[in-house]
Amino acid sequence: MKIKQYFSKNWNKEIGTTFLGLAIIAISGGYLSSLYIVAKEENAGLERRIDSSESARLIAIAKAGSVSKKLGKANSDVRDLQGAISGLSGTVTTLQKYVDTDKQLLEKYSKIYFLNENYIPESLATIDSSYNFEKSRTLEFHAKAYPFLVKLMGQAKANNLNLLIASAYRSFGTQSSLKASYRVTFGAKTANSFSADQGYSEHQLGTALDFTTPAVGGALTGFEKTPEYKWLLNNAYKYGFIISYPTNNTYYIFEPWHFRFVGIALATYLHDQGKNFYDMDQRDINGYLVKIFDGL
Repeated sequence: MKIKQYFSKNWNKEIGTTFLGLAIIAISGGYLSSLYIVAKEENAGLERRIDSSESARLIAIAKAGSVSKKLGKANSDVRDLQGAISGLSGTVTTLQKYVDTDKQLLEKYSKIYFLNENYIPESLATIDSSYNFEKSRTLEFHAKAYPFLVKLMGQAKANNLNLLIASAYRSFGTQSSLKASYRVTFGAKTANSFSADQGYSEHQLGTALDFTTPAVGGALTGFEKTPEYKWLLNNAYKYGFIISYPTNNTYYIFEPWHFRFVGIALATYLHDQGKNFYDMDQRDINGYLVKIFDGL
């Protein structure tokens, strides 16, 4: 009876509380479930946005890399083009120098090539009379080669040498007259051993010289015994000069006094290799023509 009464009194209260609790739990669970679903969806959306953003970033990086490569290639192409233009410019300059330079200046004359009676150098400079053995004579030398001669003479003087010039440019006519006089004086055979016929003389080029000193009285013979000759053998190449007819050459007798301007590049090559100008192939010599007035 007491139990029944207890349930009777407390049934509604307990049941109500229970149902209320269950209801709260159910509602709470549903709410939490809803929150979870919403959170999950928002998280998924965020992940999609992150993924999308990351993809966009990666795409942007890839595009940037591609653009960078293209820019790098473009810059490389520009450099290559600039190099080609520069090289072309250098080639054009070299070709122009070759075209503008007298081809006769490095020809092997002396019984090989011939200069006709109309040939004269493109321009001649009057040699400073202080360089001449005979001060009253007017001597001329190729104008473009003259600055090299001035440096050579200046350096010889600085070395306390009394190097002087006996002969320089000679025209076709002058050479003809000189050779005729040698034939009369020495006979044709002897004259031919040391003097070129007109048209075959290096002197007609305006780039050949005969040196002497007061020690030999201005003569040519005996010059090989002087300190001036020894200095020329060791130093003339630095100024573009070579001895044309050294000992044992097959063209003329040994002429220690006779030097020819061929340019510093070729003269240095001949000196360093111990070669004679006339022993070189003409095609190899021609390769130095564009450099003949370089290096001063």
